Amino acid sequence: MNKLKMRALIPEYDATTGKATVQLLSDYREAFAILHQRVKGAVWELTAGKWYRRRTTGWKSQNHHINGHVQQICIETGQDFETVKAMVKIRAIDAGYPFDVYRNFTIPKSEAFCNTQEAAMLIEAAHVIAAELGIILKEEDE
Repeated sequence: MNKLKMRALIPEYDATTGKATVQLLSDYREAFAILHQRVKGAVWELTAGKWYRRRTTGWKSQNHHINGHVQQICIETGQDFETVKAMVKIRAIDAGYPFDVYRNFTIPKSEAFCNTQEAAMLIEAAHVIAAELGIILKEEDE
């Protein structure tokens, strides 16, 4: 094991010295200790970013919201579900939705791995597509 992707709190940072204190979440402490022993004294590569929890699933969730809008667009346009879902993801890329590039093809990330922020991008993209097509989407709480 030479890499470890983990979440941690950074409660202290000194801008003058550049020293940051990292507090590992308990799930990662043992794995970090093993990795530290293996690469002790080496230069580490750290990637920092805000963590968002995974998209919500189940009744009245973000996942339900996305798929409900996709289904409504399918009914109104006659397109199949997978095509409309792909178009929603492609449209969300402009808002920052993550993607990969393979042989000059842009491939949006699967929503199965979305966080709450990325799921919100998909919902907004579905709203935009529906508006452009003149489709009035029914929201669940109406």
